[in-house]
Amino acid sequence: MLRYDEADLTAYVTEHCSGVALALQGTTDQAAGVAALRRAARAVSRIPHPDEPEDPLPSWCTVLMEDAVPVFRLDLKDESQYAEQAVRIILDELDAAGIDGRLEPRRPPRPPFDYDAQADIFSGMARLLELDARGLPPHFPVGFPVPQDAVLVLAEEARDGTREHAAWRRAGRPLTEYLERLRAFGCDLAAVPAAEIAEYVDKTCMVRYSLRRGGAGGSVSLYHDWHEHGQSPSDWYVSVVWHTEPQKASPPPVAAVRGLDQVTACELVPAFAGPEHVIRCETLLAINAASLAVTTVHSALPARCHHDQTSPLWQHRQLAPLLRGLDADQMTVTRHVCLTTISNWAYHGMARLPRLSLALDDAGHLHAPEVRQGVASTLQPEQTLETETLHALQTAAITLDPLIQDLRTTIADPLTQILGQLSGHEDGRPLSDLVHGSDVKLLERVTEAEHAGILQRVTGDVPGAATLVRLTRAGTHQVNLVMRQRAGRLLRTFADVSPEQLTEARDACWHIASNRPTP
Repeated sequence: MLRYDEADLTAYVTEHCSGVALALQGTTDQAAGVAALRRAARAVSRIPHPDEPEDPLPSWCTVLMEDAVPVFRLDLKDESQYAEQAVRIILDELDAAGIDGRLEPRRPPRPPFDYDAQADIFSGMARLLELDARGLPPHFPVGFPVPQDAVLVLAEEARDGTREHAAWRRAGRPLTEYLERLRAFGCDLAAVPAAEIAEYVDKTCMVRYSLRRGGAGGSVSLYHDWHEHGQSPSDWYVSVVWHTEPQKASPPPVAAVRGLDQVTACELVPAFAGPEHVIRCETLLAINAASLAVTTVHSALPARCHHDQTSPLWQHRQLAPLLRGLDADQMTVTRHVCLTTISNWAYHGMARLPRLSLALDDAGHLHAPEVRQGVASTLQPEQTLETETLHALQTAAITLDPLIQDLRTTIADPLTQILGQLSGHEDGRPLSDLVHGSDVKLLERVTEAEHAGILQRVTGDVPGAATLVRLTRAGTHQVNLVMRQRAGRLLRTFADVSPEQLTEARDACWHIASNRPTP
């Protein structure tokens, strides 16, 4: 005799009409049961669609074997009013065939966590139905720390099997101390740029760090429940992603070129754009170095919700020491130069302008009204200027990053330096002045450039004369073309900025970089 609860089956099909799964459990004649279910499937498929009677109502109706159990699968296209009719057809076919056992909804097993949609922040994932004995995804390292006083609200894995994700929730207070537990576990943390998680920052104050421990790693994100400004969060979350396979170590960031004096810069910069652009290149390098100093301090700060009205003052106190020794005029000029470069890049289509409006103050210096208004109620005027300066500096460094990286790469590449130094010497220069005799790899690169028709070696007729290296006509054309392009970018970047402003901003940025705390 078939056992079932018709009211429960109808309610289930009504609620899940686009994804019905009814299992025939414990039948003694499974073949007969499958045959009866298939007859029911054909009958249900003959129900006409209410809007298009010539088409069947279900978009899918079949019988599958799942875990050795016959399962009736049905998609009624959200037409839940047909649930009772479909259930009656299935029961009539089973009863007519004398099938025993029990027909019941095939519900997925209850997940081993208290699901919270606020923690469901990654795509391409599938929820885990089982955790290991620790209550963690199975590929998390042995001894991996679990946040204190927090509830597991999500555990999932990528559909391609490359990573796992676990998220915890705690009411009333942030989980910032968890970062120290990760460090104590041996993880190295590095701040992820806010631009990569911009969709979450404004409403959840999310901060994210990359994690590395040995050859493995992932990321950790701290955030709170979704809120508009002026609302107070109530629940706080931490999400950890761990890659299931060893990760290749990221190359270490190129160190900022610091402490360039005029003589050294004149030797290096010709390879980039020519000697007339020394001050512009120095200013770019100084902006980069100062930005790295701000990033270093900011990334070491504990996560803090910007919905907290005291957040601007707290953050200012942490970053203000970087500006120690600068007066108001120096900060104003630095802010103006940084914002001018951003405006120039947007005007020339070199970059999209960040979500930032610009205006001139009474003295003709640029500022960002949104930044000023955002902190005016919390900070004193001198503190507001300091915050504006750091914000402009960071925004400029992000906007100008392609040009900065091009400059740094050029300075760091010995062969590019050789090409630049040769560009002003038609008769060439002694090879020994350009390449140390023991630098075999650089000599090989010079030889490769010679074979490519860019360089030419010239040996003097006098015995013992130095071997000269000079650019070929093709090499001269190539170097001049690249340098003209770079010079054009520099001129557009610093348009409407006077040499005096460049010098003052450069010196102020180097000063900020020198205030960077020693690790």
